[in-house]
Amino acid sequence: MISKNKTKSSKSEILYGSENAIDRGIRFMQNTKIKMDITFDHKAPSIVVKLPAYCNGYKDILARGGKIRCITEVTPENIPYCKELLNLVSGLRHLDGLKGGIAINESEYMATTVLQEAQPLTEVIYSNVGEVVAQGQYIFDTLWRHSTPAFKRIREIEYGIEPIKTEVLESAEEIADKIYKIIKESNYLRTCSTIGGMQLSRRYYLDINRKILRDHQQGKHSGIKWITSINDKNDINIVKLFTKDGIKIKHTSDRPSINFVISDKCFASTTEKMIGGEMFSNLIISNDPLYLEHFSTIFDNIWEQSVEAKDRIKELMDTDLFKAKIISNPDDSIRLINKLYSSAQKEILIILPSVNGLLRIINSGGLEKLNELASRGVTVKILIIHSHKVDHLKQIITKYSEIKFRTSQFNFPILNRITIIDRTKTIILKIKDDTKTNVPDASGVATFIDGESTALSYTGIFETLWNQTEMFESLKKINEQLQSNERVQKEFLDIIAHELRSPIQPIIGLTEYVKGKLKDKKQIELLDSVITSGQKLNTLTENILDVSRIEDHLFRLKKEKFNLSVSISNTIKNFEDLLRKSKTNIKFEFNNSGEKYFVIGDRTRIEQVVSNLVYNSIKSISRKNYKKRRSNFNKD
Repeated sequence: MISKNKTKSSKSEILYGSENAIDRGIRFMQNTKIKMDITFDHKAPSIVVKLPAYCNGYKDILARGGKIRCITEVTPENIPYCKELLNLVSGLRHLDGLKGGIAINESEYMATTVLQEAQPLTEVIYSNVGEVVAQGQYIFDTLWRHSTPAFKRIREIEYGIEPIKTEVLESAEEIADKIYKIIKESNYLRTCSTIGGMQLSRRYYLDINRKILRDHQQGKHSGIKWITSINDKNDINIVKLFTKDGIKIKHTSDRPSINFVISDKCFASTTEKMIGGEMFSNLIISNDPLYLEHFSTIFDNIWEQSVEAKDRIKELMDTDLFKAKIISNPDDSIRLINKLYSSAQKEILIILPSVNGLLRIINSGGLEKLNELASRGVTVKILIIHSHKVDHLKQIITKYSEIKFRTSQFNFPILNRITIIDRTKTIILKIKDDTKTNVPDASGVATFIDGESTALSYTGIFETLWNQTEMFESLKKINEQLQSNERVQKEFLDIIAHELRSPIQPIIGLTEYVKGKLKDKKQIELLDSVITSGQKLNTLTENILDVSRIEDHLFRLKKEKFNLSVSISNTIKNFEDLLRKSKTNIKFEFNNSGEKYFVIGDRTRIEQVVSNLVYNSIKSISRKNYKKRRSNFNKD
């Protein structure tokens, strides 16, 4: 016996032997007046129920009005004893994996070793030191809060209900055992992981997987489905081994950042990459139906959109895409892009969806580096598809003058950032939100392709867009020059028209004035001849100017509202005067000439058309020697 006294009545001791242990336990129960809190492992319920000393001690406490709280581990084997124990305590709760036991009453503490079923205690630690009792009480209260009612656990066991539980495992050995159990007890398996996850499965769980697949062939299991990213020949090798065993595999380039496995009973996941098939050190595991439903939906959606492994393998074997790499972390993508910038020997071509893409390069320090590379002789071209923020863009172009910038004048469906290095390497960065100006918020998964054929394809797209932009700029300048030339030509023709009209109109006007003053018939005829010649010259001048305007694409119609009746009447009057002088017997008749018919158009041109029609009619009459002809002008 070992003891340590704090006062005369305080002591702590270890008791050996079943008689001493039982005797101390009986006295402990006799000293309990108000309450006894006790914990013991799954073997103890049989001892309490079968040994009269303990069973009667429990009954006496309850008879004195005391309360007993008890925590144990309910198992299929001890359920009958736990049901009897429910009648001997005030409250019974269940806790998984409970070992040994402690007991606390108002002033005493006891701790026991691991028990043997239906065997009494053989070793007991006892103390009535206040601090020890308080510490024991704290431990019990903590266990009580984390335990569950025993009747609930009994019901779960009897009805085959698995308790809902979510936990984090951090022991590699415990993780390995748990995954093995998930595989073994599953009716179906759905896994989404890196190739490293497949390597780990091959290393640690090959035999159990093959047993599952044999059960699947016999209709006893629903089989295994696996989603991964197949990117190179090494990936192809292990995928072929898995498909040969009978596992259904699909490829996706947009795999979630976590690795997870789902069975009909359990969900488990880790964020570790499992590089080289190494076991990981943390695992979240749960049988919560919400987890199972959520991740089952995620898996089904990815599976539906993924590519069959055989098709992906054929694609990789037929092209140089086996050199591709998927990068899910935007920070890793930017580091790779900057590394590729440094490796460039001749040329860097970049396509950006907008000016915000350029701002993201600036914020990540990339544009300063590109400007420096351009100053050392590397050709750097940046093509921006949607060129909003024009003023901001001009400032950037001025500051980074070594780089060649262009903005597309056409809307193309290019929403990602594409970088081509020396026409051999390509990296495509997915843009999730182009309104953001920092890389982590805007960017998603990146695809790096080390292959000349792919790089040349994207280079062809870049050069086509670049050349179209250059052609558009050239056409824009030519158009501006043509518009300038058109203005000059118009001004020149306006000057010529003015200079030609200036002498003709006064000549006609003055001649008509003089004619009105004369009485001599011979002189009047001479002046009529001058007026007619002047009008012909004026008409000829206008026609020549019109032809020049038409040839130079400067002809314009001057639209105005005018009375068509007046214009037709004036035109007829001019011809009547001429015909009267030539003694040609043609009579014009314009029905309803007094009515007003307003139209919108170029009055001068319409009068020319009417004049041409009348003139052609007069010529036709003269050639056929008609002496009299009537022409009617009607509203219709």
